[in-house]
Amino acid sequence: MTDNNDTAARISIREVCGDAPLTGTSGIKIHKLIVSHWAASKSVEVDFAKVRPSPTFLHEAIGRLIGQFPKAEIVAKLRLSGLSALDKKTLNGIVVNQYHALVNAEKLKNRPRIIPKLKE
Repeated sequence: MTDNNDTAARISIREVCGDAPLTGTSGIKIHKLIVSHWAASKSVEVDFAKVRPSPTFLHEAIGRLIGQFPKAEIVAKLRLSGLSALDKKTLNGIVVNQYHALVNAEKLKNRPRIIPKLKE
């Protein structure tokens, strides 16, 4: 279920996804809910109580926020509750990898293109 009282939105993974395995597809669904509440809420809480997310789910639901919103805004707005220690560690790795991928993409984009000359 999702609740939004104009200052805080709460998304319960268990209520939205039920008992089904938490895959990338369900992660996309949660990501869309997070984004839909983002502008209208001061904070967005995602409740992971009594669920076991896959790494793909975490990447699709949370990891995709990296690059979509500024880091400071994500830190200030996003609240994650009910994650196990192992899931927190997995999510941390996903976030770090997403951030590094974003930084590397910017470096490549700004790199001058060198076109080699072919010998005649």
